[in-house]
Amino acid sequence: MDIGKLKGKNREIAELIGEEGLIQLAKQFGGSKIYIPTLSTLKRSEVSEELKRQYNGNNAAELGRKYKLSERTVIRMIMKKST
Repeated sequence: MDIGKLKGKNREIAELIGEEGLIQLAKQFGGSKIYIPTLSTLKRSEVSEELKRQYNGNNAAELGRKYKLSERTVIRMIMKKST
């Protein structure tokens, strides 16, 4: 496969993950539509677990500043049960 002959998103993906990576994606998901989440979505459960570890009952605002979240979002993430 010649990456230079690919067009549009296929070329962008091949340049990002390499020819073999594109081939593996095609084998696994070829013909189907897939959703690629944002990086923040991918990290959300990791951040949520970290918030739960660091929360001391009185530092939601501090954690919000640290993780660039509102205090309300910090509390919501702490209170949400793990899935």
